[in-house]
Amino acid sequence: MIKIISLLRRNPALTPEQFRTYWRETHVPLVRSLLPGLRHYEGCFPVDGALDGYDADAIVELAFDDRETMEREMNSPAFLCEERVRSSAYLLDLNSVRNILVETEDALKL
Repeated sequence: MIKIISLLRRNPALTPEQFRTYWRETHVPLVRSLLPGLRHYEGCFPVDGALDGYDADAIVELAFDDRETMEREMNSPAFLCEERVRSSAYLLDLNSVRNILVETEDALKL
């Protein structure tokens, strides 16, 4: 599997609660509908200073079977549509997003 791990900061106009609610109720369903090859989509929300030294409101993971699928879908007109772009801009401080591309190995299957 290929995975994008994103460190996200919320739009400063949103409270942490508004950020998480919008992500869960609006952004996730939209992204899922636009990426049919998505195999894993998870949001991780730090608790009680868990990210001391890092400035992030969430860590989000999106996984695909392979890099070709990921690149095709994330560069598709469907995913790049105005609705998804607006949703991301409403939700995030886009200038601070940090993405890490990784290959995964399930250690429980080794």
